Amino acid sequence: MTKKRKRSAKLPAWAAEQSPDAVLITSANGRIQYVNPAFEALTGFSRAEVLGRTPAVLKSGQHDARFYRRLWRAIRAGRPFRGVFLNRRKSGELFYEEEIIRPVRGPGGRIAYFVSSGRDVSVRERELEKAQHDASHDGLTALPNRGLFVDRLEQALRHAARHREKLVVAIFDLDEFRRANDTFGHLGGDEVLRAVARRTRRAVRRADTVARIGGDEFALVLAGIESRAAAAAVLEKVRAVNAAPVRYGRARIPLSVSIGACLYPRDGRSGKTLRRCADAAMYEAKRAGGNRWRFARSR
Repeated sequence: MTKKRKRSAKLPAWAAEQSPDAVLITSANGRIQYVNPAFEALTGFSRAEVLGRTPAVLKSGQHDARFYRRLWRAIRAGRPFRGVFLNRRKSGELFYEEEIIRPVRGPGGRIAYFVSSGRDVSVRERELEKAQHDASHDGLTALPNRGLFVDRLEQALRHAARHREKLVVAIFDLDEFRRANDTFGHLGGDEVLRAVARRTRRAVRRADTVARIGGDEFALVLAGIESRAAAAAVLEKVRAVNAAPVRYGRARIPLSVSIGACLYPRDGRSGKTLRRCADAAMYEAKRAGGNRWRFARSR
């Protein structure tokens, strides 16, 4: 090889060493053969710690199998793959990396290497996550808002239809909330709403949805509830936890709720029908004196 060829062969490695982007090169079977200093700085792993291993050393476990299937389908077909990875540093800290992975063919035309270059985009992604969260959650209680509640209900209905499961939709509001606002002011009313959110979340399973869909109106999606008796037990628990007064400074603000509920598929199959049905049952509970729950009447 001439001196000119030697210099040109070394140039890509020199450029990678100087690059501000994290560069990683693997063999065709995915074993790491090279990383640059920017990779070491970004991930916390030294070159010696990763050579011979696979990029799975950075896996966070946050991506599903479909994500990796799309990746491998593209690069094995000779196409570059662009994506944002949620990776894990050596310290265990998660970070977002925007990467492009390119296949490199050898002299025979077969893929010989994969070259990945990426940069840390954690600040951008977390700001985007916050914006998305703020757009779909209530600012006072941090519960899902009406839009997210409707979306989750539709998702739950699709799941229930596929798996032939039941679910419960419930809507409730606070009895005499206007009086609490008039007596204790809006700050007192806000404390009551936050208390209802906390208490209700603790009364249901983590997989269930608790949402604030209006001023003093809340909603529940209880998936996988297979009987009216099981639903009644949850509704009673929600009623009971919200029957205790709320402390506000030295005062105790009275609290109770009226709950209306309906069951899928008995009372309806669409989200709109179930919401309307639960709302009607809630007003029946309120007309009966409040501090109680009612199922929708069978049609």
